[in-house]
Amino acid sequence: MLIDWGLSENTELEPSAEARAVAQIAQTLVEYFNADPNSEDEEEERSDNENELEEPEEPTVTGEWTTFAAAIIYQYRIVDNGRDEEEDLNRGEKRARFRNHTEYSRQWFPWADRITCTLDVLMHLPRSVFSQRQLDLFIWLLKVNNVDDVPSVKSMQELNARLQKLCGIQSMSYDGAPGHKYYVNSLAQIIAQEMSNPKVRPHLEFYPEDSGSLLEEARQGKRWLEEIPSDQITPMARIGTQDYFIHEPAMLTDGTFRMPFRWFLRGETLFAKCWDLDVVNTETGRAWRVVQRESEVAQEGFMKNLPELRADFCRYNVPDPTKIKDVQNPSDGTTSDWTFTDPAIGNPWRERAKGARVYCFPIWLYCDDTSGNLSKKWNEHNSFLFTPAGLPREQSQKEFNIHFLSTSNIAPPLEMLDGILDQLETAQKDGIWAWDSKLKELVLVIPAVLALLGDNPMQSEFACHIGLRGKYFCRACWVKGSDNLDEEDGEDPPPVPQNPGAGSDAESQASSDAGSDTSQQPTGKVKSRRKKIKESLDQMVERAKSFVKIGRLRTRTETTGTLRTYFKEASTLNTKTRVKTMRTATGIKDTFQIVFLEKLFDSYKGKKGKKAKQEALEAQTRSLPKNTTSPVWRIKGLDPHQDTPVEILHVILLSFVKYLWRDLVQNQIKNAEQKALLVTRLNSFDVTGLGISPLAGHTLVQYSGSLTGREFRAIAQVAPFVAYDLVSEDCLATWVALSKLVPLIWQPSIKDIDVHVALLTAEINHFLTCAARWTTRWFNKPKFHILLHLPEHIRRFGPAILFATEAFESFNAIIRAKSVHSNRHAPSRDIARAFAQGNRIRHLLSGGLFMQSNTTPSYTPHSDPLPSLALNPPHPSDPAQDLAPYLSKKKEDWVCAGPGPLSLVSAPNTVTQYLGLENKKRTTHGICISDKKTPRPFATTLTGQKLPASLQNKLQPIKTNSALYLANGDFCPLNQFIIARRPNHSTFIARVMEIIQIPNTPDEFSQCPSGILLQNTTINRDAHPSYGMPAVNIQDQCSLVSLTQLSCSHMWPDGCSLHLSRT
Repeated sequence: MLIDWGLSENTELEPSAEARAVAQIAQTLVEYFNADPNSEDEEEERSDNENELEEPEEPTVTGEWTTFAAAIIYQYRIVDNGRDEEEDLNRGEKRARFRNHTEYSRQWFPWADRITCTLDVLMHLPRSVFSQRQLDLFIWLLKVNNVDDVPSVKSMQELNARLQKLCGIQSMSYDGAPGHKYYVNSLAQIIAQEMSNPKVRPHLEFYPEDSGSLLEEARQGKRWLEEIPSDQITPMARIGTQDYFIHEPAMLTDGTFRMPFRWFLRGETLFAKCWDLDVVNTETGRAWRVVQRESEVAQEGFMKNLPELRADFCRYNVPDPTKIKDVQNPSDGTTSDWTFTDPAIGNPWRERAKGARVYCFPIWLYCDDTSGNLSKKWNEHNSFLFTPAGLPREQSQKEFNIHFLSTSNIAPPLEMLDGILDQLETAQKDGIWAWDSKLKELVLVIPAVLALLGDNPMQSEFACHIGLRGKYFCRACWVKGSDNLDEEDGEDPPPVPQNPGAGSDAESQASSDAGSDTSQQPTGKVKSRRKKIKESLDQMVERAKSFVKIGRLRTRTETTGTLRTYFKEASTLNTKTRVKTMRTATGIKDTFQIVFLEKLFDSYKGKKGKKAKQEALEAQTRSLPKNTTSPVWRIKGLDPHQDTPVEILHVILLSFVKYLWRDLVQNQIKNAEQKALLVTRLNSFDVTGLGISPLAGHTLVQYSGSLTGREFRAIAQVAPFVAYDLVSEDCLATWVALSKLVPLIWQPSIKDIDVHVALLTAEINHFLTCAARWTTRWFNKPKFHILLHLPEHIRRFGPAILFATEAFESFNAIIRAKSVHSNRHAPSRDIARAFAQGNRIRHLLSGGLFMQSNTTPSYTPHSDPLPSLALNPPHPSDPAQDLAPYLSKKKEDWVCAGPGPLSLVSAPNTVTQYLGLENKKRTTHGICISDKKTPRPFATTLTGQKLPASLQNKLQPIKTNSALYLANGDFCPLNQFIIARRPNHSTFIARVMEIIQIPNTPDEFSQCPSGILLQNTTINRDAHPSYGMPAVNIQDQCSLVSLTQLSCSHMWPDGCSLHLSRT
């Protein structure tokens, strides 16, 4: 028997059965994927030729996007069991994908998988600026790190286009009447997204609120509650199952009949303001007369609406509710025709709504200019933004709720406003159909403009006002300035005082530099001025008196009449100088109309003979568009003179505080020693109670002319305490008056509006008096007068911080970044589309709903990842057209992104920061911060020494803490002044001396204090000679209180001129 010992050249062992099975499966999958006819060729997988799209030279890529990019690489990196990565790439083999693709697609719906989702998010985050070149580089980075299934740039662009049609925002092209092309993102689609966004919709309010004397939100202001026209407010209320529309007769539970004309909230109850209905006899029988005698009816008081009354009015022996004869004014008995509705049809919104609810959607519309360059070279881009006015203050100030509409570096603001109003008018006429994510039903939305926001030059342009350098410098009233300011547009600056002020911010310089120091004026050739008109003493006094009073208010009717006069004059030969003189005399200047007036003036230049000139003028007149005046007059119910509220950022912080601080640093302080002293005081000032970072004294003094609003906000609160002996008494008094004024203006909640307005008005007058006592040259700055209009704007629009523009101003950085990363050939289009893509990402990652026709997506590995969806039905040219035939009323047809995309923002991370989707911060109320000292006997603590009887066990170990968070969230370190409550609820000021905690008790487990040792104080009511405020006298008496007795922290300046005494 011969035995074969296997002595051959094959020295490898036979693979095991398990290894053979794995190899066979792998080979089968490789063959399957290689043979897939739907698989893209290698050539098609490559990115497009970089020459196909011209790209600007890329700036250095910063770390802003790399954090998220690194997270993607880490998330997708595949361990390859020791195989050489370079070998994988060279072999070009496709990786096997062991997953259920259909289930995976549902997980990452509406994207196909995780990688396409995260890449799309990375490319289109609102604050992310990710160019095609960067995407090309990043996709290469993913591939070399063995990330599976990396798409190409081309496939990502195709995906973006499909998703944009699915649930995105359209950018509409407009050719402006003055001749510029620009793009506007669809206002209707943005509002529809807001309604279907579960992160936004629960916060939206649609009814004005009668809150009595309390004023916290825009909906509680007089403008929304009383002034907005009835056709732009929420026109109905659903009571039970019935809809009650305004301007339709309704029957009450007491058997009487009323005509509701405005719905509003009082507490949690809806009320209607109603007119009386009287029965009158006519030639054709009985009918109704509407008597405009107002009454209020709660929602429980309504019994039958118009459709019900039509059916059974005969049962009550009353006229047909569709027969309305006239309207009577009860004050004088005069009557007029009923014009609010067609009585036979009722409110037109009932028919348009088709049984759906109808809501009003007011917005704050904002416009500003910013540079499109990172360099100092100015590249002006005028941009329109908006935020829903129905959001509460804490929501409306978030960047997440600011929406981009349009920008252009060539089209002026009023030209872009023309296109925006085309969309607004269409939406106001037909409404905007949207899915309400809160009520789970279709609703019809009516947008309206609550106010126009911007800096002073922009608001003047909105109001067709000549600007702050004009003789009539106020856009709101007819107050008159010096006759020296009689040039059109105020091209020449007024006389420059030598003492107060030292220049102005960019916005101020565009409007008024009346108080600037001469050293700040540019050198070189200056445009010649008219001869200065000397004012007598009486004239100067009279002008100063009128300056500190509100003049006769400008009105919409008066201004539009004046503009028609301009056009009529311009339609006559040789009237250019006359029209220019009229603009100077009235302070009314329409930059939109000027374009067409100049065309009229130029039409007959070079023509000889009166007849030829007249023919040329008439031909040019016929060629002009129908509307040649500013489109702002097309906004229903808005008066740009009164509905452009005082913008406190530029009027207070970037004007008054800036003027006074630069004057203090550059004019009041005479030598370097005093400036060094000022720097030292600023550096050492305790700002704990202000909730801000320590002051950088050198920066605040050295760069006094280049500070930001945040820095001026701090200066306004500390300046009197660090400069009390460095300035004159009048200057210090002005500073103190301003410091008292600032917190009144920045009040977030006003408990009694009448008391607040009276106090604010008194403090404004006191501030102006102090400024005038110091030097009347401050009154060369128009903003000192504009401030007078603020109290009434607060009454009408809510607390001033609601219409402050800090949040909008910070948005300029995003616009600038989008501009830098565009190809510069069509910035209006590119930036609009970039923000439209950002809106889509925001909506999807917020869990926003969109409509689909197939509720269950079904995918194969290489099929189109998108099912047949219909969020954007066929309306490419008119996003605001009637969508009711296209939109489903079934809630199951409205879906959101899958759990995969939503998981990306389920916890705070880079993406949530970019989107502004940060979850609520962990509650810190009552939490102590340990001082890291080991527990020690009670008798050795400060509390044990001051109040030994407060704890029986003197050997009880006690922990101490360095700080705690009060119940209202204020941070309170040791030595911080606080306001506390006694058991009888009276309040007192004290200083925190020690924060104790007993170990192994519920207080320690919950990180709460067991007690707080306070050093008591008394208040000296005699006003401090420098600051006009009471002084605090610290006592040797102490008290031990609980956390619940502490109300808030209290800022009490320590040192400088305000000395704390010990008794």
